[in-house]
Amino acid sequence: MNDVTSDTANGTTGRRTYRLPEGFERCSKLRPVIEAKTALDRVKVIVDILYSPGGCPWDGRQTNRSLLKHLLEETYEYVDAVETGDRDNMREELGDVLLQTVFQARLCEADDADPFDIDEVADRLVDKFITRHPHVFAPDDAEAGASDDDSPQEVLTLWERMKQREKHRHSVLDGISHAQGALPRAAKVASRIEKSAHAQELFEAFDAATSDRDDNTEADVYADGILAIVRRAQSDGIDIESALRNRLREVEAAVAAREETISSDTNERTGGR
Repeated sequence: MNDVTSDTANGTTGRRTYRLPEGFERCSKLRPVIEAKTALDRVKVIVDILYSPGGCPWDGRQTNRSLLKHLLEETYEYVDAVETGDRDNMREELGDVLLQTVFQARLCEADDADPFDIDEVADRLVDKFITRHPHVFAPDDAEAGASDDDSPQEVLTLWERMKQREKHRHSVLDGISHAQGALPRAAKVASRIEKSAHAQELFEAFDAATSDRDDNTEADVYADGILAIVRRAQSDGIDIESALRNRLREVEAAVAAREETISSDTNERTGGR
């Protein structure tokens, strides 16, 4: 039997049937895939088969570090699919992001010094969402829980406050990755400051650091101009990185169209030679 039927998340409202790709029905290595109870379990099983001895030689040689490039690439490809409204590509690229997550966890599971698996990752994620939403998951006998009057900004501020408490952070800038690009990092700094209880004072320091100085180089002037734009965009609720990506698509489309026109004009003048 090469079909498997598994319950949806709530276990009652629907059924999903999985069939192996045509031509692979008689492969015994895929028996665990067929026997997996859920779609996510099938992903975990296929990753385990590929990574384990007898699987794929390339997969078996990967490390958490070697996969970072692929994780970033797949993430950006999914972002591109979302921003261009390509629903079919979203299905594929989100699967690739899921693969990278499960693969990373499988490698962590094999670590000799400090092993952990995807289930521990998932449980910690659930715990984090519970503890960072005390306004939602208040005790049943509490006077008030989540309020419809809470603004998204107030909720985000609470999230950041709970995160700082959990991670014992002393600065709003703690935990911001320096590995990301300078533009999203600048936007993250501005976002963190905005959520701080001392936002006004911290933005004064931010603005002072980017104000004109006698020793500013030409590069400093350009950098300060970009930081000022990031600061204004954050204040106006604009995702500057997303806005820049979308405008770049328009610029690229215009350039490509002009190239087509130039090529067509050149062919007409030369008779296609």
